[in-house]
Amino acid sequence: MSSYVEHANISVVDAQKMIQFLTAAIPEWKVRGGGKIDNWFGRPIEWFHVGDDHSYIAISSGGKGDATHWTSHFTGFKHIGIVVPDVEALIERLSKAGYELDHRGDEHPFRKNVYYLEDHGMLFEFIEYSRRKAANEMTIINKRDISMFFV
Repeated sequence: MSSYVEHANISVVDAQKMIQFLTAAIPEWKVRGGGKIDNWFGRPIEWFHVGDDHSYIAISSGGKGDATHWTSHFTGFKHIGIVVPDVEALIERLSKAGYELDHRGDEHPFRKNVYYLEDHGMLFEFIEYSRRKAANEMTIINKRDISMFFV
């Protein structure tokens, strides 16, 4: 089994706003669970797990203020990257839901990527990998395997 990221845990002011953003971006993601904690280090919070059977984002309410802007030199995460099957469809869904594209990533032969700042100032990257990438990787693997027979 390969290692992978199971979840990220983020604190926000308004958990419902984050849930709306994530489920607009990724319609197959659902609220997997949630609850309330009356005293989380002196504050009541609500928590939610939004994702699928393989990974999710844990969202806790009770945050204060906005996230530090991703262009600053702070300690912490700059963005969360999520692979999606179709970046253009994601852009259309988020536009219809009222979210504005922050910026596109640099052109690359095997991927498209876009960035969105959600209402708390957290940056999310959405990445679509092309099928050519997988085919190219198989070609490289096959050439390496073949070369082993002729060494």
